[in-house]
Amino acid sequence: MMRSPVKYNRSQNSFKRFVPILVIIGLVLLAFLIMRSTGIGGLSNANFETQRNRVIRSEMQAASSAVNSLSRLGATSTSSVLSRVRQHVHGIEVINELSVSMYGEVGRLYPAVTFEEIYGIIDSYEVCLATGQKVNEPLNRLTEAVGNLETTTNRILNFTTGEEE
Repeated sequence: MMRSPVKYNRSQNSFKRFVPILVIIGLVLLAFLIMRSTGIGGLSNANFETQRNRVIRSEMQAASSAVNSLSRLGATSTSSVLSRVRQHVHGIEVINELSVSMYGEVGRLYPAVTFEEIYGIIDSYEVCLATGQKVNEPLNRLTEAVGNLETTTNRILNFTTGEEE
């Protein structure tokens, strides 16, 4: 008696070839979901705000310290100190823009005019230095503008961390 040939089930064999691929895809998806839920590979809002506030506080302290170290006499180091003030104010501006990128306009911490005003004062201060004019007026304006920025920063940081003033 002759046996009938074994039937070849083509659809079952095709499925078996895809099982390892499906397992790999499933493992990658599972790993992604685990990392996402634990905060690895993603940026949570709370983590972003904590880091943002830390950097803003650091930049504000550095800018304020630099302004306080400016001499009313127009010493030779004044130009480099002004550059540091500009750098730290720019750091705050970049974090402000990043916050806007993350949250839209509701994420704006400072109005753009705040930074334009400070940059304008720094520019006029540098012109006074370059031309040998008195720097008292630009220094007073810069001290006041950075003081206002610091007040605004403290209000923002106290509001976002839930602290009372």
